[in-house]
Order: sequence, then C-alpha cells, then structure tokens
Amino acid sequence: MFQLIDKILLQFRSCFKRGATWRWFVVLVLGFMIRSNHKGVTSTISELRLMPRLYHTMLHFYRSEAYEVEDIYTRWTQVVINETTIIRISNRILMVGDHIKVSKEGRRMPDIQILHQESENSGKGEFIAGHTFAQISALITSGNVSRSIPLVAQAQKSPPRIPGTKKPDGDTLVIQMVKLGQEAAKYTGEPVLLALDAYFSKSTAFITAKEKCTDDGKPFVHIVTRAQDSYKGYLPLEPSPPGSKRRPGRPRIYGEEVKLKNLYNDMTTFTETTMTLYGKKTKVNYRCLDLLWKPLQNIIRFVVVDSDRGRCILMSSDVTLTPEEIITIYTLRFKIEIGFDEQKNDIGCFDYHFWTMAMPKRQRRKASVVPVDEKAQKKINSAKKAISSFVCLGVIATGILTIIAFKHDRDIWRRYPGWVRTLRVRIPSVAIVRETLSHDFPGLLHHFSHLPIACVVLPLLRSEEFLYANIDDEISDDVA
Repeated sequence: MFQLIDKILLQFRSCFKRGATWRWFVVLVLGFMIRSNHKGVTSTISELRLMPRLYHTMLHFYRSEAYEVEDIYTRWTQVVINETTIIRISNRILMVGDHIKVSKEGRRMPDIQILHQESENSGKGEFIAGHTFAQISALITSGNVSRSIPLVAQAQKSPPRIPGTKKPDGDTLVIQMVKLGQEAAKYTGEPVLLALDAYFSKSTAFITAKEKCTDDGKPFVHIVTRAQDSYKGYLPLEPSPPGSKRRPGRPRIYGEEVKLKNLYNDMTTFTETTMTLYGKKTKVNYRCLDLLWKPLQNIIRFVVVDSDRGRCILMSSDVTLTPEEIITIYTLRFKIEIGFDEQKNDIGCFDYHFWTMAMPKRQRRKASVVPVDEKAQKKINSAKKAISSFVCLGVIATGILTIIAFKHDRDIWRRYPGWVRTLRVRIPSVAIVRETLSHDFPGLLHHFSHLPIACVVLPLLRSEEFLYANIDDEISDDVA
C-alpha cells in the first residue's frame, strides 16, 4: 500500500522545476490523504506531526510558479490510465462530467458569483455566493464494483451577457464543460465517450464536441446525455421517385416530424430486455431512432426508455453505439455524484480559503468586482492559482485512495480500526481507506523509511521531546 503511494507520487517529479517543490507536493498530498479535519495546512501539520515553522512555506507552495496545474493533471490522467482498470465501452474510455457549486463567504476571494442551485435538499439555499467547478471523472472497476475516479477539475464562470441582448459574451458553462472533456481526452491520447446530465443537452455541446478531431477525422469526444421531454426529431427525407415532378418552392430538408414523448403511446414498437441498472436487474423497454435534430442539423441517435426506474429519453452523438450501450453509459453517470460527496465531505477537496487584499471587498449578495490594475491582477491570478492547486491536490489524493481501495481491499479491511455494521460491497470507501491509512501512517512511515516519500517526510517531523514537552512539565508540577 505504501509502496503504491510512493510509486504514484514519484511519477510527478518531472512536473516540477525544483526538487523542493515536488517534496512539498508529496507532503501536502499525504496530508490530504490522512487528515481527519478540513482546516487546510493546519490539519496537515497536525496529522503528519510536522514542525509548525513549516506553515508559511507550505502555504507558499499553492502560489508557486515552479509548476503548472495543467501539467499535474496531465500526468495524473496518465497515471490513472496506466495503474487502474478503466471502464471502456465500444473500445473507448468512458468519462463522466458534471458541475459542483461550492459556497464561499470570502469577501476578498476572486471569481465569486451569485449562483442558483436546484436541489431537493432543504439544507441548501436556492441562491449562494461561491464558485462553480467542472469535473471530468473516469470509472474504475473490479468487475463487479465500479466507482468514479476524478481526473481533472476546473473553476468555471458563467459569462456576462452582451449589453442589450440575452446572448452570452463568451463560452457558456455547457461549452466550457465539453472543452474540459476534450482536454481530458487529449491527456489520454485517445477518443472518449462523455456522459453528461440533461443540463448539457444543448446543440452548443454537440457542435463544440465536433470541433476537435483525431488524425482520422473522428471527434475526440462523443456525448451521451438525457434529452428534454419536449425535444422532437425528423425522419431523414426520402428521395423522390425517378421521373417525379419537382414541386415549386424551396426543397424540403426534413422528413416527417417525430415528437419523442408521443412514442410512449404505442409500446408495441418497443424492444423488451433485461439489463443491470444501478446495480440491480431491471426490465427495460426501449425504442431507438436515428433522427435529424433541427438545432444541430445533423443525425442524433435517440433512445426512448421505459423501465422500473421511470421514463427518459437519451441522446447520443455517436450513432454506432447500441441502445443498450447508451442506456448503460447514462446510468453510470450518477457515480460522479457519489465521487463529489467523497471529495467534499471525506477529503475536504473544496475547503480552501485563499484570498488577496488586491481584491476590493465584495458587498453581500453581489458578485466580485475585478480591478484593472496590473499589479493587482498579478496578485489575483496568484490567488486563483492557489485555489486551482488546492483542488488539484484534493483530486489526486481522492484518486490515490480510490486506487488503494481497489488494489489493497483485503489489507484495508484487515487493518481498519473501526467497525461497519453492514458490509454491502467488498471494496472499501474512500473514508475507510483514509481512516485506515491515518491510523497506520506513523508505523508505515518508519517501516518503509528507505522509500523516497518517507525520506521526504521524516526530516520534517517534530521530535518526541517537542511533542511531549508541555505535558512533561505539567506532570512535574503536579508531582512537586
């Protein structure tokens, strides 16, 4: 287990210009992996038992110019592809993407926006001030169990509107998400399938996905998403019989109109099968149609689904996928939601507190105002990099713990200091792996003291005299 961590972290050495920067990267990732609270660098120093004088040096790492966050994500994606068994469908890597909105109260934190969130959770406010993060994840599997493993995360903003219109002045969140998927595909070096939720079923998503292609002309990203119930398609126009007289006026482009929700009226045209959806055998009825979609002016494969889980209409830009594959892809999309929960609550991936005095103090319930001064801009960009670096390290820590859960599940359960009443799956959760690693970390550190990452951490530890100096004085006073 410790050797696996050492092997993975050593692969990031080339991402840093200086060896000292890489060593702080190792320390901070280990801190994410074993800390039991989310108090930033303070919790890392506490859990690793480091010398307190290192606090400001560790803070400086996040704003350092000795590395680029994009290079770290590139290497991390390659590590995931090489070290794990990733779900592939139709010989392509399956990725899932979604947004998470993070509430932030910082008055001098850059890029704060007023965000609207729809949720059935009564604990969430309808409007919050904070950041929006887009994330692309892959799916790691052991055969029977599969989970999401984060690859890349990026802070994104809704563009302002062009004055006097409702058109956005820049890329929308939908376009930014697809471009992030293309970046993740570029890191892997091969085309991917990207599963997104209904929010991304816009023509701009499919148009953006077609813009970047491989050398043989195939898109790097094919999108599978859920269509809105109001969508309709058109059958391809049948060619006119030979010798028929052409009608006057503009030639027809589209054939017969098909309202997708009306297809449920005739269930005799549906195909019935049994599939494993959300971990259970489920009876599924579906009908597959390749239709011209007017917003895109191209063929889209629509799959109209009726199952015990409800009804939905799925759409895919790849018409070579079978209906069963499209249904399977979309049902695997929900795993990113579980991944977000682990990153947020177990790892503290989004619990950053970086700010700068260069930002004017934001008024309550209003978005940030960005100064135009060059010196202030440099400080603001430094704070933005600190936020991106913090989330990046949280992503890598979550991913390493996920890999450990799949590769060393027996060791984790044997060493786990807690107790689980109901054991549903053999693969432990990220929280259980983190707790086990935290419990055994001091012993592992000294047992594998010859490994490079142990050589990084050991010189930074506090001495036992420092650790117990205060309590020794108190005991001496009590005895006296």
